[in-house]
Amino acid sequence: MNLWDVEVGRFADDLQRCSFGALRRLGLRVIEDTVTVYGRPLEELFDASTVILYRRAVEEFRSADAAQDEWDQMLADAWDWQDSKSPFTAASLCQALAQYADSVLGEAPEGMLEVLSSCYESVLNAASLGRTVTVDAERGDPRCRRAVELQLALIEEMCGVVA
Repeated sequence: MNLWDVEVGRFADDLQRCSFGALRRLGLRVIEDTVTVYGRPLEELFDASTVILYRRAVEEFRSADAAQDEWDQMLADAWDWQDSKSPFTAASLCQALAQYADSVLGEAPEGMLEVLSSCYESVLNAASLGRTVTVDAERGDPRCRRAVELQLALIEEMCGVVA
């Protein structure tokens, strides 16, 4: 169990009652805002292909006119991310991108909770707290706290669920 499970995961049932449109907006905002929590530019954390994939995916996800049938290749690319400078952080972020696309394509609201979890995991990996991580250690890390606070604020803003 990690800090995300304690602070955000407890709202799983409440989030299932949100409209799919609200969940879709929530997932995208969490993906977009998570990268601000890393505290370093994406180019310092990831290789160029991961940065390009992230930016392309966010641009596609934002576009109301995006051809969702083209997301299949992007989804495949996200699962086939490159071993980058921060491989565990990259894996979790790319997993969030793939989960978002998969959830939208399948209109599966439960997938958005996984998007939020993967985004938190990417921050936790970037924090490099060591092999054995406790909830208290996560609470003590400003990036982990910020990621949780960000998600809780967005959940309240987008879905009306108050923490």
